[in-house]
Amino acid sequence: MDRCDPAGHSNPTTFPWGIRDCVQDSMETPSIEADPRAGKVVKVRFRAVRADLTLVAVVIIWGATFVSVQNAIDEIPIHSFHLLRFGIATLALLPLLLWRRPRKKSLGSTAVLWKAGFLAGLALWLGYSFQTTGLLHTTPSHSGFLTGMAVIFVPLLGWWLLRQKLQKRVLLGVSLAALGLALMTLGGSSTIDRPPPEPDVGFGDLLTLVCAVAFAFQIIVKARWAAQLSALSLTLVELFTVFLLSLMAAVVLEEIPDPRQLSGQVWGAVLLTGLFATALAFLAQSWAQSTTTAVRTAVIFAFEPVTAATFSWLLVGEVLSGWAVLGGMLILAGILRTEIGDDEIGDGQKR
Repeated sequence: MDRCDPAGHSNPTTFPWGIRDCVQDSMETPSIEADPRAGKVVKVRFRAVRADLTLVAVVIIWGATFVSVQNAIDEIPIHSFHLLRFGIATLALLPLLLWRRPRKKSLGSTAVLWKAGFLAGLALWLGYSFQTTGLLHTTPSHSGFLTGMAVIFVPLLGWWLLRQKLQKRVLLGVSLAALGLALMTLGGSSTIDRPPPEPDVGFGDLLTLVCAVAFAFQIIVKARWAAQLSALSLTLVELFTVFLLSLMAAVVLEEIPDPRQLSGQVWGAVLLTGLFATALAFLAQSWAQSTTTAVRTAVIFAFEPVTAATFSWLLVGEVLSGWAVLGGMLILAGILRTEIGDDEIGDGQKR
């Protein structure tokens, strides 16, 4: 799962809501023949459908990364993999920044940009370090569902760090997710044709849970400063920070492999995660979220763990136990309950 905002889940409550007012229910909208405005409504609806399908494609790409990364780190050290991944992602987005030529910022804005980008990048690097290390030990399905719990941790960290009030729906979502976590971790082992490189599911699940906390902190950092900064500039500083931290970690902790000696499997994973799941996903997500609604975005993104489990079943033959499946369903229910409030559910039903 990517949480760099491609990668990652930004706070859904910050997305624009204006499109919802444009998309009327058929009972409220006159026929196309009777109302010249109907053509505009149909066009808006078509754009909303295209946006939703774009987000579905992004989620499918993210879901495919879990198996791909697990296969790659069997051959390449973790930080060396991230070095290639985020180097490619940064290089892919840099020409777009130069082409757009954002307006010159004040020194204060530049300082905020580097501060926010560094903090978000540090959290993102920690998140991916724990997640990828976890994939050495746990299965892609477990990793997908546990990474999705970052959404659960966002309001908890907001309550702890920012003294924000916890709503009842958040407490219910946390309770559902906690029960689901217990069932997934303790409810029996999965069967899998290609086990993790160093199987130890309990330890891998614990590492992945820490990764979800790091991703949640990244979401909070970006929510704190995103409105003041260019989304593209902030993302580039964030990705460049992950690149530099991965470079330092690889130099100190690993023997960096010769890129010419890496297999096609590793380069396929690097291109999938760096180019498609990070750079292109950022562009697609930025466009789609300007068109669709926050609720629809939250629901679509919540199904990333399902796509991860599907690819794990198709590619490595992982079959979750019955209790683990129930646990995954409870985690998914907890994510949806945390992201979507009562007022949003009611509004969606009215429309």
